[in-house]
Amino acid sequence: MPKPKKEKLLADHTSLKIGGPVFCWTEPKDIDELLDSVSIARSRKKSILIIGRGCNILAPDNGFDGVVIKLGPGFDYIEREGSEIVKLGAGSSIQDLVARASQWGLGGCEFLAGIPGSAGGAIFMNAGIREKEIKDIILEVEALDMEEGSVMSLKRQEIYFGYRSSGLDGMCILGARIKLNKDKNSAVEKRIEDFIKRREWMRGLGLPSAGSVFKNPNDKNPAGRLIEACDLKGWRIGGAEISNAHANFIVNKGGASSKDVLGLIDLARKSVKEKFGIDLELEIKII
Repeated sequence: MPKPKKEKLLADHTSLKIGGPVFCWTEPKDIDELLDSVSIARSRKKSILIIGRGCNILAPDNGFDGVVIKLGPGFDYIEREGSEIVKLGAGSSIQDLVARASQWGLGGCEFLAGIPGSAGGAIFMNAGIREKEIKDIILEVEALDMEEGSVMSLKRQEIYFGYRSSGLDGMCILGARIKLNKDKNSAVEKRIEDFIKRREWMRGLGLPSAGSVFKNPNDKNPAGRLIEACDLKGWRIGGAEISNAHANFIVNKGGASSKDVLGLIDLARKSVKEKFGIDLELEIKII
């Protein structure tokens, strides 16, 4: 059984650096310990929060009165299976996957270059770009049904992937098998460089953030452009600010609270609705 830990702050485990204490923190190293963590929550009638590397999350200042599960080292692996198939654990880094694939001379996941976070989080959010998303390389996903306590392997066609969604709510993603394609190392590396250049502006953030705050309504009206058109770049509430580098990012200037961020989210939504008649849908997850 994993040893539950208390006095853990979500601020120390989220990219936005916001969030209070949790009731119980566990880091199961295998499926048995994961099931024990779920059992701990059920026995105490507590909610469960699965956390990867803490990206795309806004945690409350007063913390989380439940059991937080962060998958341990046993879920952090990237293995080649055959010539073009890669097996990866949910706790592995997306950037490690990109680097490993490049070393193996495998193309197909370069579009993930520069995107932070874990494989589990990327699958859950169907991470990607307009032209390609992680669903396009998925063969199957292994997941734990939190309600039933059973592990299942879901084929790509059994998963209801959408824009920044997977339909895997209520599941704890354990790992996946993906299909890549053989290519020259130099060609793969070149595409990785190109995608990193496309995301160079992210370095301009220079401060903690949770990634894109809103989903893009459509290709013609990206959320950042709509918010910028409302003259909200640089707008600040408390320690939170709508970034000058990209208006769809909110950064923590220091000491920001979840209330500060929520205030900016509300401001951006109302402003875009009034000016363009468009309802912005959240991409980040509010705990």
